[in-house]
Amino acid sequence: MIIRLAGFIVFVVAMLAPANAGQREGDYLYRVSTVRAETGRLEALLDWIAEMKASDYFKEAGEHPPFVMRHSQGDQWDLLKIEPMESWTAYHSKSKTKRRAAAAEKYGAQAAPGFALVAFQEDHFAYGPPLEELEREFAENGFYHIEMFHAAPGQTGELVGQRRMENAYLEATGQTTNMIFHRAAGSDVDVFTIGFHKNFVAFAAPAHVTDEEKEQAAKDAGFKDRADISFYLRSLISGHHDTLAVKVE
Repeated sequence: MIIRLAGFIVFVVAMLAPANAGQREGDYLYRVSTVRAETGRLEALLDWIAEMKASDYFKEAGEHPPFVMRHSQGDQWDLLKIEPMESWTAYHSKSKTKRRAAAAEKYGAQAAPGFALVAFQEDHFAYGPPLEELEREFAENGFYHIEMFHAAPGQTGELVGQRRMENAYLEATGQTTNMIFHRAAGSDVDVFTIGFHKNFVAFAAPAHVTDEEKEQAAKDAGFKDRADISFYLRSLISGHHDTLAVKVE
């Protein structure tokens, strides 16, 4: 109970901290889409995405080009697209809506073939770190660990707290912390995190601290011990998906 109280205190302190503290989370709105290509058409879909990003469509639409990650192993989707929106109000303002509509009309013939290459797409809207932080991480890293969580009933807030506690543990042990995103609307994913790594070797590298230091770091973060990191997480979720992915330029 005492240790769980420590974990609760970590959660409350994190909730009271500024939204962008540590740049691992925030209130910037993104549309996050998981995309599965038509059978045998993934290469064509990637070519189409590259073509659209190389065009002036996004510039004329007043939109930031999407961050695109390609599935390596794990979940069933082929691509993860993260499209910056900023906020509901900003995205749906009259001026921005007008710009998007004009660009869509101008580039409609170029954009249309891409839709035929997609077998399935699921959209999710989530609040996450500031755009400049996501830009930096995506530019500097090419390998990603994506974890998507379905919270148990009533446990979304505590799940976010667990993710923050785990980041505290990762930071204390010299490992890469995760960006935290939480649901605004769309699919049934309540929370998802992305770990940004240079490559697979960097992702798989062990923490350069002793087992004793890991145990202490876990306790300092609010867990009972190191094993409790996963046990506590499992007590808060009804399901989850893990995916390893690489950058799509």
